[in-house]
Amino acid sequence: MRLDYRYLRVVSVPLAVLAFGLLVVVMVPSPLSVSVNGSARWLHLGPFLPDVHPAEVAKLALVVYLSHWLANRGSGIRSFWKGSVPFAIIVIPFLALVVREPDLGTAAVIVLIVFSLYFVAGANLVHLILAGLAGAGGGAIVVAMGSYPLQRIQTLLDPWADPQNTGYQTVHGLEAISAGGLFGTGLGNARISVHPYDVNDFIFSVIAQELGLLGGAVVIGLFIALAYAGIRTALRAPDTFGGLMAAGITAWLCFQALINIGVVVAVVPVTGITLPFVSAGGSSLTVSLAAVGILLSISRETVERGWISASADSGRGYGGTYLPGSRRRSIASG
Repeated sequence: MRLDYRYLRVVSVPLAVLAFGLLVVVMVPSPLSVSVNGSARWLHLGPFLPDVHPAEVAKLALVVYLSHWLANRGSGIRSFWKGSVPFAIIVIPFLALVVREPDLGTAAVIVLIVFSLYFVAGANLVHLILAGLAGAGGGAIVVAMGSYPLQRIQTLLDPWADPQNTGYQTVHGLEAISAGGLFGTGLGNARISVHPYDVNDFIFSVIAQELGLLGGAVVIGLFIALAYAGIRTALRAPDTFGGLMAAGITAWLCFQALINIGVVVAVVPVTGITLPFVSAGGSSLTVSLAAVGILLSISRETVERGWISASADSGRGYGGTYLPGSRRRSIASG
């Protein structure tokens, strides 16, 4: 938060290369790679260090690098060969590695992030529709080629067909929400357990059970407030790079929350992604907090301006601006 966000332009390329390298390393069988439920998603860095989820780092790296790239590209993003094609060449390798793990939930979040950035930067609407159709086609191919995603979709359509195996999480999550009623059973008084997923993927079912419909509504309301504040920051950012980063971070956190809650209420197939700031998980929490720190850094220098446009990367420069701390006078009063 206290770091001038413009310095991220300097490290955007190394950060993207690092994230891509981590995604490659996690796919190579080695003592570093850790598989959980058949998915190679984690890197074990030693007995005294926490495991790292490279896909979480990739989300932040893509937001920073794509914001930098789109800001430099300007109005060229509307061109098919100079904008859309290079954009796809950047994104697809990251997406392919995440799908290969497999981690389809994170892949869906990344797709939503990059489409949001692509749209906000001023992409050609026809190109955007074509990219959406290509993405839908790619998703259909992934589902058709593997039993894992197809099973998740079948479970979503009828979780009670196998409530003790494939449908266990979905059925118990719905029962937990139902047990909570309007006001909940009280903190620590859960009657329905979704163990071992009650601390991460299905944490919202615990909230809805122990705090009731009202508690669940408060959590949803907080994410709506985050979306409003993030969009407001993006609209008032002092330059295109900051506006795009604010839009990308807001889309990332809010879409991920939407998918996680959608899984719990059985409108989205089980994905295995966390509820930002709520679920247990060191990598997710650390990277999400870093993202919010960047968002706050951008919000320190917001100005009254209109919609984001990548046609001109306006602003007060990219470095050297000192962000005052809470005990200093504001820039305006100075």
